Amino acid sequence: MKKITHIIFDLSEVLVSGLVGIEEEISSLTGVPQDQILRKFGGNNLILLCKNEMTENEYLNRLIKRENWSCSKKQLATIIRNNFHHIFDSMDDLIVKLSEEYTCILLSDHAREWVEYIEEHHEFLKMFKYRLYSFMTGHIKDEEHNFQKILNDLHINAENCIFIDDSESNISTAKNCGIHSILFQGHEKLVSDLARLGIHL
Repeated sequence: MKKITHIIFDLSEVLVSGLVGIEEEISSLTGVPQDQILRKFGGNNLILLCKNEMTENEYLNRLIKRENWSCSKKQLATIIRNNFHHIFDSMDDLIVKLSEEYTCILLSDHAREWVEYIEEHHEFLKMFKYRLYSFMTGHIKDEEHNFQKILNDLHINAENCIFIDDSESNISTAKNCGIHSILFQGHEKLVSDLARLGIHL
């Protein structure tokens, strides 16, 4: 195995909370069972939002209209943003340590408005030397485009990279590009998986 020089991280549900975690508050607001909430926020409209083909206002308007909810866009947006404040399992400290020896890269399927808020409230994200979001390219991680863009923009080889994500589908896409990949299952497991690839903290 060639020397690892670059580590590519997903953002939501790996470093900070994304939509996972809003279920209880949205359920209280709308009366919809918690186990149905994330499915209602997902789907094609979320993809369009992340590809910058729809604004957050349009996304929330469509959601409220489709579900016939009596809540406001502002109420939904506030709950979503409050959820973004949660950092996973001291992952911020891990990023700081890794960035001392490796080039850390952020690759995320995310909405422009949400990323602006997240970056404003999480200083540790400045440790990433390169950040690429789906709203910047119009492509998400089940396509190879953004992985190839990282390799091309930074003039690096796939075998010198590790990709970390909580989605098996995204992991599969990265592997198709020749990038070593780790399925994120928590801080402790990640440290163990990195050690097996020769990265010791």
